[in-house]
Amino acid sequence: MSSSNITYIPNFYSQEECNEMFTKLSKCPFKQPIIKVWDKSYRPLSKSCSYGDMDIEYEYSGHCELPLPWNRTLSKIKSDVEKKTGFEYNFVLLNFYESGQAKIGAHKDDEPSLDQSVDIATLSFGACRGMIFSKKGCKSVRQALEAGSLLLIHDQKEWTHAIPPQPCVKEPRISYLSSSLVFFTVKLG
Repeated sequence: MSSSNITYIPNFYSQEECNEMFTKLSKCPFKQPIIKVWDKSYRPLSKSCSYGDMDIEYEYSGHCELPLPWNRTLSKIKSDVEKKTGFEYNFVLLNFYESGQAKIGAHKDDEPSLDQSVDIATLSFGACRGMIFSKKGCKSVRQALEAGSLLLIHDQKEWTHAIPPQPCVKEPRISYLSSSLVFFTVKLG
């Protein structure tokens, strides 16, 4: 994978900060959404919730996320990420993976409501999980997402990414996916 597609920053947060944030984030109101992939509806093993500016919503795979208002912890993380990246973010999707059994299939973050000029920032808290990046005609690349790390995805339309199952991982993980949504709602389908 070209280094121009992602930037990986280990230890964006210290282990102590990471543990404290994991504890706070684990209290968020996670729910299991119903999503639609290839015209089939199902509930993924991961749970999610979102926070953001109140005049936006995010729709993906037939599911609409209405964000809760920013809380103190998420506002701090948002500010830290904005200082590092130079981008402004107005939405975060939190995903809770109870163990290595929870996964997310290969996909592109290319929904029309996403501002493609803004990097997607992913923070990892809890268990280390691997993310696989793939592009037609290129060899797949695996990136370990360590606790406290920050991953920036620069080109959401070219590469797919996935978090495959890792049955040996018994601990939970929370991912913080920060993006910038355009200020209108695009209804798909």
